[in-house]
Amino acid sequence: MQTSTFVFVALLMGIIVAIYLPMNSSVARYLGSSIAATVIFFAVALITSIFIFIFFGEYASIPKIGTVPLYLYVPGFIAAFMVIGTTFLIPKIGARRFFILLVSGQILMAIIVSHFGILESLKDPITLKKILGATLVIAGAFLSAS
Repeated sequence: MQTSTFVFVALLMGIIVAIYLPMNSSVARYLGSSIAATVIFFAVALITSIFIFIFFGEYASIPKIGTVPLYLYVPGFIAAFMVIGTTFLIPKIGARRFFILLVSGQILMAIIVSHFGILESLKDPITLKKILGATLVIAGAFLSAS
């Protein structure tokens, strides 16, 4: 795949996130519970993941599950808290403000992760230009969020 394809897919994923998380908040409103909505969310995600694995999975990966360091399973817990938090917060502060603040936090952490190459990420050292760009994006986000 070409870099432009990766950029397009990443942008598309951002669009999808901005749709599916508020949809889960709507489920929570119908159910009266952010936690119940998140359980349904992950149940559907699990079933979908199983079907995708059945049709496209690399079955040789199954025996390797035990070789993964335990701390690398933490994202499952994080994902649950992220979806519960999203489901709870969007009705309280609105989707626009929520996503602006979410992206601002992602930018800040991405700078740190990239600079140090944390979790096998490609190293991308912090420069004054990158700090200025991130500052402008975050400043714009906060102006928009207020």
